[in-house]
Amino acid sequence: MQPRPHPRSTEQALRQQKADAERDRRRAAEKTAAPHVKPPSDNGGARAVSVAAGTAAPAVRENTAVAVPDTRTAHERYLDEIAPTSIVGRMIKFSREGQFVTADDGESISESTEFIALVDQLLTGWVKFSGSGEPPIKIMGLHYNGFVMPPVEELPDRDPTEWELGLDNQPSDPWKHFQYLILQQADTADLFTFVTQSPTGRRAVGNLMRHYERQQKTHPDTYPCVRLKPGGFVPKDPRKGEWVPVPTFVVVGRAPKDSTVKPDTSLSGDLDDKIDF
Repeated sequence: MQPRPHPRSTEQALRQQKADAERDRRRAAEKTAAPHVKPPSDNGGARAVSVAAGTAAPAVRENTAVAVPDTRTAHERYLDEIAPTSIVGRMIKFSREGQFVTADDGESISESTEFIALVDQLLTGWVKFSGSGEPPIKIMGLHYNGFVMPPVEELPDRDPTEWELGLDNQPSDPWKHFQYLILQQADTADLFTFVTQSPTGRRAVGNLMRHYERQQKTHPDTYPCVRLKPGGFVPKDPRKGEWVPVPTFVVVGRAPKDSTVKPDTSLSGDLDDKIDF
């Protein structure tokens, strides 16, 4: 992969991501905190209060949303206004063809490229796409900073009859569970964000989180150093094809959290610790 000139520092990128997460949570709270309430109906004595479009409930829940304080600097607020984003650096995704690629050019990532996985900066939560030209609604936060995803049942828009049809011609829930994992290329310090909403992608990230948490017990000042390798499995249901590709993170060592230090990818650095899907 080609190095990019003058990358932002890790500290600057992570500070912006935290500000983005707080901003998105505030916007989501503003959109969902004041549901529309219809007056009781008098047809036949039936009473129903609409808490969200197409959803009936016996009572109106009191708004308990807590405003998130804006701790951004004036400079960070300015950047959020002119270039709002939850992506740090370039975006990486796992393609339908079963390859890790950079989203802006579709270029495959070499399996020999090593990345430092900044696991404790994982951004996770719900995203709802609102149609062409409309910004998505996000309820997201930093997982290791105490953010707890609300249950899907507590989100608005829970009436399947109002959902758009998916690829299987069935109503598709507009809220998707996303994960944003920051990766720093070990040899160039360039920053990337692996973005996934698929069950196999989230499972790969989850297994990497388990490894990170084990690693913290013995090497608390380090991150996993990984390579991105396509994997897969043969499904039991032949209708799903002969091979299902999935993303995997292969742990090849440890990297000090001080990213200015060369990561340890020697044989003593957890070289053979592979994380399956």
